[in-house]
Parts: sequence; C-alpha cells; structure tokens
Amino acid sequence: MSVAACVDVRRARPADAVQLAEVHTQCWQQTYPGLMSDAFLAALKPADRLPMWCQLLLAPEPAAWVACVDGSVVGFSATRTVPQGDTDQDLPTSGSLELWGLYLIKSHQGLGLGRRLLEAALGAGPASLWVAAGNGKAIGFYERLRFAPDGAEDRVADWEDLHEIRMIRSR
Repeated sequence: MSVAACVDVRRARPADAVQLAEVHTQCWQQTYPGLMSDAFLAALKPADRLPMWCQLLLAPEPAAWVACVDGSVVGFSATRTVPQGDTDQDLPTSGSLELWGLYLIKSHQGLGLGRRLLEAALGAGPASLWVAAGNGKAIGFYERLRFAPDGAEDRVADWEDLHEIRMIRSR
C-alpha cells in the first residue's frame, strides 16, 4: 500500500456486496492452505458468497464493516449477537457480540487495518469468536487484543471438518 493511499473503515453498504464476496473468497484462499485442501479452496467462487452478502447488507445497519483503500474493499469484519441461552454459546458473553468474520487481503495485513476492523465491529466490550485451531497468526492477533481461548472446540463438517477453537474477551 502506498503512503498516499486513502484508507477508510466504515459500515458496509449494499453496493459493497460484490467486492465483499470477492474479498471473502480471496481471503479464504490466502488464509487456509494447509488447513483445508487445495481442491476445496480452488472450488470457492465469489458468486457462491454473493447471496449471503446481499442478504446481510439489506439490514438498515448491517453488522459488517469494510476496510477500503482508495475506494476498493480490502477486508471486512462482521458480527452477530450471541442469543441469550444459546446452548452452543454457554459462556459469560451470552447476549454480547460474536465476531464471525475478520479478513484482510494478505497484502494489507500488518498495517493496523485488522485492529481497526475489530474495533469498529466490537468496540471494547465482551465478545467471542471462533478461529481455526491451526491459524497461529490469527490466534496471536486476537490474543494481542485481549481474547483468550476458553477451551471450547468445534469441527465444521461443511469446511472439511475444520478444527476451530473459541476465544473470548470478557471486557
């Protein structure tokens, strides 16, 4: 990224859907080699993610934020509210926010945009997230931002049985 680049972190808009689907796909293909098969990652297509983004961005204030450099989306963060009493979320942050996605194109990592996206999405309050157990870079990033593994684990069958761990931030 050039020194003169215009960087913005803002709430996502419906007009961002196509770029979000493209960035989401590209980020998975850059993030998960070695954790998921090359065939699985090669089969990912932005068109498959586009309906999800279109639906999400229909909300009056979508729970998604984008990082833009010179007007182009280079990353995003997205949250959901953890339902009260959710049996899969039996933790002290029930009713708070869950970060379900935080991705940046590899060339824009390490520049502070990930932190800005996380802060835009979650603020400073209690939160939870799930991260691939083998993604040491992401785990270290979240630990620097006061998240800690709480011992919960899951396997996502639709993602080649990807092993995930939950991390929480109490305050």
